[in-house]
Amino acid sequence: MGLQVRYRSNGQYVKTWYGQAVVNGKTESWTLKTPFKGKPPLTPDGRITLRGEGNRLFEASRENAISELRGLEEEAKQKGRAENLVERLIEKKTGRQVEYVKVADLAARWRDLPREASPCAEKQSWADNMLNRFARAVDAKFLYEVTPREASLYMAEIRGQYAASTADGIISLLRSAFDRLLPVGMVNPFKARITRRGKSGCGAVTIHKRPLTANELTQLFETARPDPFLYRLTVAAACTGMRIGDVCRLSWRSVDFRSDVLSVRTSKTGKPIVIPIFKPLRDVLDAALAERTGENEYVFPEAAHMYQTNRSGVVYRGKALFARTFSYPNLERSDVDENGETVQGRVKLKGVLSKVAAAVSGSGFAETKKERILDTLRRVAAGKSYRDIEEVTGRKRGQISEDLADAERVSGYLFRRGVSKWAGVRTMMDVTRQKREGTCVVRSASVLGWHSLRATFATLALSANVPLETVKLITGHSVVATLQKYYFNPTVEHLRAVLGDKLPDVLTGGKEEPKRLAAGDVVVDDAAAGGDAVKKLAAKVAAGSATDEDRKRLCELLAE
Repeated sequence: MGLQVRYRSNGQYVKTWYGQAVVNGKTESWTLKTPFKGKPPLTPDGRITLRGEGNRLFEASRENAISELRGLEEEAKQKGRAENLVERLIEKKTGRQVEYVKVADLAARWRDLPREASPCAEKQSWADNMLNRFARAVDAKFLYEVTPREASLYMAEIRGQYAASTADGIISLLRSAFDRLLPVGMVNPFKARITRRGKSGCGAVTIHKRPLTANELTQLFETARPDPFLYRLTVAAACTGMRIGDVCRLSWRSVDFRSDVLSVRTSKTGKPIVIPIFKPLRDVLDAALAERTGENEYVFPEAAHMYQTNRSGVVYRGKALFARTFSYPNLERSDVDENGETVQGRVKLKGVLSKVAAAVSGSGFAETKKERILDTLRRVAAGKSYRDIEEVTGRKRGQISEDLADAERVSGYLFRRGVSKWAGVRTMMDVTRQKREGTCVVRSASVLGWHSLRATFATLALSANVPLETVKLITGHSVVATLQKYYFNPTVEHLRAVLGDKLPDVLTGGKEEPKRLAAGDVVVDDAAAGGDAVKKLAAKVAAGSATDEDRKRLCELLAE
């Protein structure tokens, strides 16, 4: 222990002083700042020996290095004593021994924490993946060694790869895990960064689910009608506004045919809700009752089983239904694009793997995403199926397909099975997802799917003057603000229908005699109902610039 001289691989010594000492039972090493100067003493074979005496300049350099090493050693001892005192104080106050959790054990320790209710397997798997990903991304060995700067850089990386809501969920998970697993009194690095409320990184804009108009909903029903499985789920989801998980697991105990109501406790918030049963839903329930066998507790047993064993399958079938309904393909074969260039057909990935890998490596993707895509490419080229890759890596098949699609986009090669060679065909991804323009988030946003029917129910109800509080009671939302911000997002067609009914005919070009609206027992004309204000607020909503207050005011005016 003491001063050290180190050598490079070529046999030349490093002109830097190094020091080593045992502090509180642990060996500590330092690279000293004192310059290495002068001519050192040498052994017969030409190596430096610190047992001998060098020239005056060397000895002065050695004395300064020894002094610096003693200072570092004393500082380490003081720090160790301070940490020991803190540990003893914490143990005395809490009655528990201080434990330093390793970053590598973060996922396992988070999973073992006591909870009031255990998360579902899918949620737990997601948390494991996110925490393990963080553990691989940082160099720290223990949680308390993660600095606010490292946490800030990691949060910036996450916000650059995921949508705002997904990134918020990942950061919230990390913040909660550090809160629970750091020793008492230590600063959580994920709380050290100041963020501006209401602003997401990279200029990200929240893209909401697109609600359907009444005509589009009818069209969706007709597309689903030949398939009893899809038709019943679609009608039930649209007529109740429930989440698809609650629809799939709807039990007969929740159905009251005498009063024509559903009494359900939502799985997400645990709130009890009561929903009237109208004719389309009653027809579906009657058909399901006629097919009920034995004491099966679920209204839609096939959907309940699929949701429990293959939730992605339920999501996929819903998206496929929306894609079939709202996609209008041109099925004329064309091997030449609009510029007269030959269209590249599908190729075998194995034959172009090196070119595709080079394109991915040179893309603007984050390093972690590049590594994931390259790993997926190698596995697919080796003949592995999506299911095989999912079992080995834990990545969902949807994620695998999206990664391969990104590789196709940056390389120009089409190699996925089922990729269309027909001109004008819109894929399911084209129909149900929307690109995020003007942001650094690569992933597109899902705008059509089962959850669109929940947004459709809320939008149609509010547009029909159903009070906000009433809609909230049916949908099970905890606060009105959530309903206003995320579910009341009328399209241009919704606004046109509402404005056509609310605005004076002089603006809409309707009948010559102005339409009069009843508000309670008082009859007022459209101008008195705030027609101009409705028009301005509706324009803001359509443009995506409406604030929460604007949405609230629009709902109030439409309800008058």
